[in-house]
Amino acid sequence: MRTPLSVNQVIASLDELEGKDVLVRGLLHFSFEDIAIYQWPKEQGSSDSKSSIWLSVGGGSLGFDGRVCEKLSGKVVLVEGAVVKPDPRLGGCGHMSLWPAEIVARTLERSDER
Repeated sequence: MRTPLSVNQVIASLDELEGKDVLVRGLLHFSFEDIAIYQWPKEQGSSDSKSSIWLSVGGGSLGFDGRVCEKLSGKVVLVEGAVVKPDPRLGGCGHMSLWPAEIVARTLERSDER
């Protein structure tokens, strides 16, 4: 298994990671208007969405079970997927364009790290 990147590492390397498949470790938030992976450990990030990545999980057969994601919310997870930079016209990703990046996830699982 490859070494996971932190959320901050992905954000700092957006230009080189755009469109590439990455493995990211972070704290999952899965609630209304806040579906994202936040920097872990928390002390290394900011208290707002600037140290987080919007999480797209797809829909239909490609989507994740919302009940499972809700149970994982607040836990450290590993997410594998493609990195997306924000549309320059919007300036950000996700709800109200508040996130500096997006990951289109293929896998999501709980990390051994607590």
